[in-house]
Amino acid sequence: MSRPLRVVHLLQNFPPEFAGGTERHVAELVDLQRQAGLEVAVVCGSERRDPLGATQAETWRGVPVARVHRRPDEAYGVAFEPPHAQAAALAAVRAFAPDLVHLHHWFNLGDSLLQRLAPLPAVASFHDAYSACPRFFLLRPDGDDCGRALPLPLERCVACIAPDDGGADLAARLVARHARFACEVERIAFALAPSRFHGERLVAAGVIPAAKLRVVPLGLPVAPTAAAHRPAAGRLRIACWGNLSKLKGVDLLLEAVRALAPRGGLELHLFGAPLPAEAAELQRRAAGLPVTWHGRFDLASLAQAAPDLDLALFPSRAHESYSLVVEEAVALRLPLVVSDRGAPRERLGGGGLAVAVESAAPLVATLARLMESPADLAALRAALPAAPQLLSDHERTLRELYRAALAAPASGAPR
Repeated sequence: MSRPLRVVHLLQNFPPEFAGGTERHVAELVDLQRQAGLEVAVVCGSERRDPLGATQAETWRGVPVARVHRRPDEAYGVAFEPPHAQAAALAAVRAFAPDLVHLHHWFNLGDSLLQRLAPLPAVASFHDAYSACPRFFLLRPDGDDCGRALPLPLERCVACIAPDDGGADLAARLVARHARFACEVERIAFALAPSRFHGERLVAAGVIPAAKLRVVPLGLPVAPTAAAHRPAAGRLRIACWGNLSKLKGVDLLLEAVRALAPRGGLELHLFGAPLPAEAAELQRRAAGLPVTWHGRFDLASLAQAAPDLDLALFPSRAHESYSLVVEEAVALRLPLVVSDRGAPRERLGGGGLAVAVESAAPLVATLARLMESPADLAALRAALPAAPQLLSDHERTLRELYRAALAAPASGAPR
């Protein structure tokens, strides 16, 4: 192809309106792709409704963005094909005339995008379990993990969804949803997962065939560097950063600190802000403890603090599909303790420990051991992976997969 490759990225939202993990990743990715010579555009959804369902033209670091707004009557549900929003998204894609589409999420835009774009070549990144679960994460409202029983029996899904989207035809709509995503996956050349754990989970759920799975870690846009570690004798200085919430296990961490605080020599440093709905409870739990709330942070400030920290701790209850905070800890040469759930433990090597998070007890035991044995902590630091995963590696791999997708036979038929 003599001219630059033209790619449209499809996803549920995009900065500056919203900057969750997927949105931040795609924002950095398209900037890197533009610098690499690709012609890229973004078609995204929005959480804001518009009476006319307007599509707003924007730019992001020189990349054109079409932001599609759902109308007030286009509500989310098991059968999610909002007619106006989906038509507007398809029109925005076609207006850019891409060679290939890279789908990151269907939410806010509609669940049959790729079928309607056939035979345009496509790949898809599966950042969560939305294609397998209307609740996105294979996690029930009571916290029970559905990932232990894959593939899921229909009755379990009906019981989970019924309180929010009931009706006599719920089972039929769930069956139709599964079939709809099977058709979407048929359209893609490759199903990209950010970790082996997440990819195998989606294969087990019956969402993607193993033959299409490619594990492509997301990577850090920039690798932060920190000065050499400055140990403090008799102290264990723990750091946790990112989204500070109970889902991420911050309450367990505070409970463990409370259990160990009478021994002395323990500090907890929290970077970020707690969820507004949980802030009062988490601050109450932290009252009287050796906890420092550092508030908003960036990688530069984290790198500045890292030499005076001893351990990064992320006891998430979620089955994370990937973990940028783990990569940041690797870059900052901080030994790790992570939850035994999800992808983070894949990156530990010998540089960290995985603990159960059903209660705070395993965390208390692990921290007590590290407080009593600085040599164990030093051994973890020495065994950290040599370097973090980088977005530049991810981008180069994507270009190879794009070329392979363009060379593959067209699949699916337009609807």
